Amino acid sequence: MNILNHIPRALPTTNDRKQIDFEKDKAEKLSVNCITISEDPVIAPKIDKPLSECRVALVATVGIHTKDDTPFIITGDPSYRIVPGDVSYDDLMITHVRYPNQAAHEDLDCVYPINTLRKMSDDGTIGSFAPRNFGLMGHIPRVDVLIKQSAVEIADMLEEDEVDITVLSPG
Repeated sequence: MNILNHIPRALPTTNDRKQIDFEKDKAEKLSVNCITISEDPVIAPKIDKPLSECRVALVATVGIHTKDDTPFIITGDPSYRIVPGDVSYDDLMITHVRYPNQAAHEDLDCVYPINTLRKMSDDGTIGSFAPRNFGLMGHIPRVDVLIKQSAVEIADMLEEDEVDITVLSPG
């Protein structure tokens, strides 16, 4: 009895080698879409005023946009849509298929709480609701475009609008 009988079966065959090479090639191609962040995280500055004086914006990764805006590409879209602060829910829609969004269609406030933030502004809980808010997709294969372009543009607009706090709704 050969006690090493199992070894030849454990070694990769030519077919196995092809599969391994295929998987390595696939991993290399996928790594192009991955970004490794080596810097320390930026810590949000301390807010030195009460919430009742803060301007609050909303950013959601639920695929929300106005009905007259270009829909998101459902296979993964790194772009964003501006959602006006005074928009009516009747003028909004969701273009996203990567999460169960039936509840969102019944009550948009569960994923995009603009009515809640407006009420908080009206009753003085927050200072004001931002004039520009943002919708993005949650499934974004091209994170490089999101980080290097979309996020930078959104941050610039939030700064222009003098936003103190941004609420992120991941849906």
